[in-house]
Amino acid sequence: MARIRSASVFLMVLLCLSVPVADCKRHRSDAHAERMKEIRRQVKEGQAQAVVYELESITRNNPKDVEAWVLLSKVYTDLDMSSSGGKMIGKAMDAAKNAVAAQPDNSTALKNLAELHAQRGNFKEALSLIDRAIAAPRQDPFVYKSKALMLSELKRDKEAVAAWDMFASTHPAANTSPNQMDDGALIYARGGLTDKACALYDKLNAVSPSEKWILKKAEAYSMGGRTNQAIGVYSELIKLHPGDELALMERAKLKSKLGKHKEALADMDAAIKEMPTSRMYLERASIYEKLGNAKMAQRDREKARE
Repeated sequence: MARIRSASVFLMVLLCLSVPVADCKRHRSDAHAERMKEIRRQVKEGQAQAVVYELESITRNNPKDVEAWVLLSKVYTDLDMSSSGGKMIGKAMDAAKNAVAAQPDNSTALKNLAELHAQRGNFKEALSLIDRAIAAPRQDPFVYKSKALMLSELKRDKEAVAAWDMFASTHPAANTSPNQMDDGALIYARGGLTDKACALYDKLNAVSPSEKWILKKAEAYSMGGRTNQAIGVYSELIKLHPGDELALMERAKLKSKLGKHKEALADMDAAIKEMPTSRMYLERASIYEKLGNAKMAQRDREKARE
């Protein structure tokens, strides 16, 4: 095996000597580009452990390889999330900083570092970095999405909507990818653009039918203060799935909010029959209290503790 490996190396050297230097360098560059393409695919598919050592080696050999640093940062982040130990997030941050140090005006590197700061709650630094990413000569296509999500977390909803609209106007995925549309709908709902949010949830449900889009649409109506419309959506869902305990509980909360406590209690009875959890019992206890039945409220609180 050692002789075979030595022969392979010898042939590579001989090949490089037999062709112009520029062609040899281009061959190495093309091979590296192809390998990085494969690594990107593996990272996207959640195979962080399979590429972490290779990326560490690449960055050791070439500290100026911005893409390798960014991918290594993402890999460390993925490994941190899978292990839930919090030990890798510091390494992810260091890799992201090294990417920016290697190329300070690289939009993707700046965006990646900004997102890590946002995950740690350091939004001031995150927004400063994301603005640098936006101003970069070659702009990462997802910079406005990242900014919109950060602003939304800070409850700066109008600014978040403006940033999302910029993303939607420049990137087709905003209106075609389920993940992007889901984020956009939430930002619109938080920003008070209820009809826009619900239109996206309707589109999502048409493309990929799921109860979760209907629930989110109802939440959007509720968030926008349109309680009766939210109740209507939950009611339609309950017609299709009479035992949907989550829809029953959410409808009960909204009915109780409107003062329809007896109807709310009936919904909670049905929900608890399907899924008797502590959360359900506590919700029903609050309705009993509003009905003036302290004894039943206390009983449900005791069941919740059990």
